[in-house]
Amino acid sequence: MSYPRYTKLIDSLPATVPFVGPEAQERERGAVFLARLGANESVFGPSPNAIQAMRDAAAEIWQYGDPTSHALSTALAAYHDIGIDNLVVGEGIDGLLSYIVRMLVGPGDAVVTSDGAYPTFNYHVLGFGGALHKVPYRALSLSLALSRSLALAFSLLFLSFLSFLSFLSFLSFL
Repeated sequence: MSYPRYTKLIDSLPATVPFVGPEAQERERGAVFLARLGANESVFGPSPNAIQAMRDAAAEIWQYGDPTSHALSTALAAYHDIGIDNLVVGEGIDGLLSYIVRMLVGPGDAVVTSDGAYPTFNYHVLGFGGALHKVPYRALSLSLALSRSLALAFSLLFLSFLSFLSFLSFLSFL
């Protein structure tokens, strides 16, 4: 018997990393990026207001944060005039996508997504045992490809629109 002993699901997954961070890419290419746009970082750096807010909070960062994010959830609910139960606060898009897939996709469940959609979504679907079905992305034929996919009984549909034109094309399909 070899160790570590992984589940059949883990053993079946490809050895891929869904998102290769800019630091790893910079090391591989031997140079830093002039702008890290793929990491959703501002080329202007942090806002002076954000820097001041971090300075103001620095004395309290030794404590664990509230795992329910109650203060943030309460403020967001009030700002958007919705109930606090209508919010989920997470650690970022990767964590939120993980929660969505965990809640809606069981082992073997079909999940439809568009080619080129957020790669971490695909990673979560496969990691939780879902069956991923990709819709080929061609701006004006997304509707046709999607209509074929709708013949599947799927648990979750996740589309990523690369342009406003293709979004309008999709709306005309509906």
